[in-house]
Amino acid sequence: MVTTIKDLFKESLDFLSQQHVFYGHGVEVAEDEVILLLMFVLQEDYLTLNAKPEQVVSDEQVDHVRNILQKRVEERIPMAYLVGFSVFAGLQFKVNDRVLIPRSPFAELIDLGFQPWLALEEPVAVLDLCTGSGCIGLAIAHYFKSTQVDVSDISREALALAQMNAQELSLNKRVTVIESDLFENITRCYDLLVSNPPYVDEKEYEGLPQEFAYEPKSALVSNKLGMEIPVKILCESPDYLSEKGFLFLEVGYNDEVLEGLFPDIPFEWIDLSMGGQGICVFSRDDLLKYRSQFKQFLQNDVS
Repeated sequence: MVTTIKDLFKESLDFLSQQHVFYGHGVEVAEDEVILLLMFVLQEDYLTLNAKPEQVVSDEQVDHVRNILQKRVEERIPMAYLVGFSVFAGLQFKVNDRVLIPRSPFAELIDLGFQPWLALEEPVAVLDLCTGSGCIGLAIAHYFKSTQVDVSDISREALALAQMNAQELSLNKRVTVIESDLFENITRCYDLLVSNPPYVDEKEYEGLPQEFAYEPKSALVSNKLGMEIPVKILCESPDYLSEKGFLFLEVGYNDEVLEGLFPDIPFEWIDLSMGGQGICVFSRDDLLKYRSQFKQFLQNDVS
């Protein structure tokens, strides 16, 4: 029996849609996972797949798709890890279980060029702190040719993957990889500092869907209700921002937790029209204004 791309897509979607798996690791629905899977097995990009629905696929390719889907369902491994890549901000990034799967709403801010806060068409120095796969910093460098981007992480394994992604995107000349525990090895100032750090509380982590167990726990969990690392970034960032620099910090669905810890600070949360939540923005001046409150939190016992 002849099987086309359209047939295989429908079969895969019907099967996956009936399973009790969690979507959210770079995808939103079963259809997104099936597209990633077919891109991998058929070695085609999305546009090519979409343009050739009647193309015949081999029996070996059909079996390959079915086997991966079975593993996805039985072991609850996120699809991006099974195929070895994810799509973020329209770009393809290599991923493995040493980094979080790219899924940040920073993609929308990159699409907007971080306006009205910055003009990335002009020369801008950027730091992506806690970079993981490098997806946020590398996407900024890809779309804005006047930027010089440093990507930093405490994990050597994550940085090795970020370096590979920089090579794949031909960004080595404008992207520098730095091994650093937050700002420990950062030695310059930046016009734009972006970070999607660990912000999940330990108790909260224990209740997450099984798929999260495949991601590095250290990239997800932070102490003090999940807010220790984010608040360290808020506290230390002004020392690494230019006079007119901005910090954009993501804490996702824990935005209310962060805001509740600092009721006297007027957080500016970005209105995200494409989904997602929890990115706040601070100027250097405002970070300095509230630094004493951030320091006080870090000195206190919080649980």
